[in-house]
Amino acid sequence: MKYAGWALVVACGFCWGAGHAVEWQAADVEPVDGAHGRLRFDIGPQPLSTAVRAFSDITGQALLVDERLLVGRVSPGARGEFTAEDALRRLLAGTGLRERYASDKAFTLMPSGEAGTGMTAVASAASADADSAMTTSYGAVLQAAVESALCRSERTRPGAYRLALQVWVAPSGELLRVRLLGSTGEIERDQAVEAVLGGLRVDAPPAGLAQPLTLLLLPADASRPARC
Repeated sequence: MKYAGWALVVACGFCWGAGHAVEWQAADVEPVDGAHGRLRFDIGPQPLSTAVRAFSDITGQALLVDERLLVGRVSPGARGEFTAEDALRRLLAGTGLRERYASDKAFTLMPSGEAGTGMTAVASAASADADSAMTTSYGAVLQAAVESALCRSERTRPGAYRLALQVWVAPSGELLRVRLLGSTGEIERDQAVEAVLGGLRVDAPPAGLAQPLTLLLLPADASRPARC
């Protein structure tokens, strides 16, 4: 997240499909009230999974979530001029999920707990918080390692391209497999990314972390400067 924008999704069954970029219903967005951090959103009703990714792309905030939480949920959308926090709450209205910010640039989603009662709800919330903290912490470590590796080569230096990729991390910390979900726009750069990350060693993942881990690298802009 230091160089360009990253969105991290943790999921066992998540896949955009190799060679295909994710599509979502979102128009170009520009700030309309810089003093108060308001943005113009045009995200229509759609599956929650694509709605929150559109939100992440618009705001530059990183998404860290177990994709299984999003399956079957539909967002009512958010159209108008809102702060990022207000827009996200509108996207989540009626979905049974709530946001939890790990920082001003990273958030995760978890069950709202509205359907639970008593100690069951408390236990579920505590478990969700623990899982979220684990995902957030390891996600930051993984992102830093991937960024550092990509920054070592002029060909793969982040900032000028958009790329989604999935990685599988062994208990030892070695990247067992890297799969690009789409292209950076240059075949040679795609191959260079795979070569750089193949076999890369990072910190060992925590036990029970769902895999693969899917990372979305966003191009640099005024809010996401490239600083390799």
